[in-house]
Amino acid sequence: MKDAGVEMEKLGYARANWNRAQAQTQVSSLLDTYGDRIELILSNNDDMALGAVDALKAAGTDKENWPLIVGIDGTGDGLAAVKKKELTGTVYNDKEGQAQGMADVCYALAAGEDMSSIGFTNGRYIRLPYRPITAENVSG
Repeated sequence: MKDAGVEMEKLGYARANWNRAQAQTQVSSLLDTYGDRIELILSNNDDMALGAVDALKAAGTDKENWPLIVGIDGTGDGLAAVKKKELTGTVYNDKEGQAQGMADVCYALAAGEDMSSIGFTNGRYIRLPYRPITAENVSG
């Protein structure tokens, strides 16, 4: 975002251990401290993003005054929240593609095959593209 020229000020940071209830508690505390100065909440998974939604609801914040909230994973609950426009978006984490990549590596190792066709990045990583999901393209 900085590279795109978006001016930002980091107001706070909180750990919620990929847990919705912990995220609600943490965001409630941030809301008490920063109030409507919060414009964006980035979460490392959909459950924590949904915890932020829970905190805003518990605080009685009108939905039109919510900050943008983004999660990661594209879970069923996350996609439903995107459809309801509670989350601004999520990022689909291709778990099926990851499983296929692991299976390909395991098969090649077990069969003693050359692994050059697997498509490693830097000779050791399998990178799969993330796909942004918003209200305009959500289908789950």
